Amino acid sequence: MEIRTLKYFLAVAREQNMTEAANLLFVTQPTLSRQMADLEKELGKKLFIRSNRSTTLTEEGMHLRQRAEEILALVEQTKSEIKDEDLNLTGCIRIGAGITYLVHYLTDTFADLRKENPHLTIEMLTGNADIIQEKLEHGLLDFGLFIQPFNVENYNYLELPGKNRLGIVTSIHSPWAKLDAVTPENILGIPLMTSSRHNNRSFDLEGWSKGKISVEKLNIVGTMDLSCNTNPLVFQQVANLLCLDRLEHHESPELKFIPLEPAYEVSSLVAWKKYRLLSHSSQVFLERLKEKVNPEK
Repeated sequence: MEIRTLKYFLAVAREQNMTEAANLLFVTQPTLSRQMADLEKELGKKLFIRSNRSTTLTEEGMHLRQRAEEILALVEQTKSEIKDEDLNLTGCIRIGAGITYLVHYLTDTFADLRKENPHLTIEMLTGNADIIQEKLEHGLLDFGLFIQPFNVENYNYLELPGKNRLGIVTSIHSPWAKLDAVTPENILGIPLMTSSRHNNRSFDLEGWSKGKISVEKLNIVGTMDLSCNTNPLVFQQVANLLCLDRLEHHESPELKFIPLEPAYEVSSLVAWKKYRLLSHSSQVFLERLKEKVNPEK
């Protein structure tokens, strides 16, 4: 399977038309059709559903599309890393991050480098820990910012100073807005939106409550990847968000953050894959980040 073939395949997948894809690739339609037929033969799977007007992907085709996009992104990243110059940093720093105010350590570090190296760029992916870890594993990210808990067994990591406190975000008009704290006794009656983290275990409420509550007993309205798109549910008093404090998208006069009591604090860390060679730009970024996090060392 050649890189060129994957590029041809992605063009067909995006255009959903063999003729239009051929025109974009500057090849003839019979040539492109033959390439795709050879690819199907090589894989032993049908990748396309063909009709007179369109060419759509089968389930196997959709799987290949995801992998092809990852492979080509990795190829371009590798080219960029090899071309990296020692004196003037170029290329792209790729960072995945959960939502926490502590991300400023990474963005501030990049901002400082960018002033010195105007050709350096950044690619920011916002997602939960499962998404970020998958991208990091496949080499599509250089660094991941994770909110604890996170299993660091396969990673090098740098702990960030500062912590977030866990609590709920509720409407000021809700019956829970009168609370000063959310306790194990009153959390069971509160309808909640919680994290959808699966591979990386989310907050341990059983440990926090010393066994007084379990996840099964909570009033779960739904789950969320990230909390930034769920404010309307809070405004309408459909649910309350179980999330971290100091998040900008919750700083509204119509919303109130109520911390858990006893206090539940979480730390964050920046991780990168063990034994993976970082580009020169990424290595310099990491060194600067360490200086910002531990200025006395």
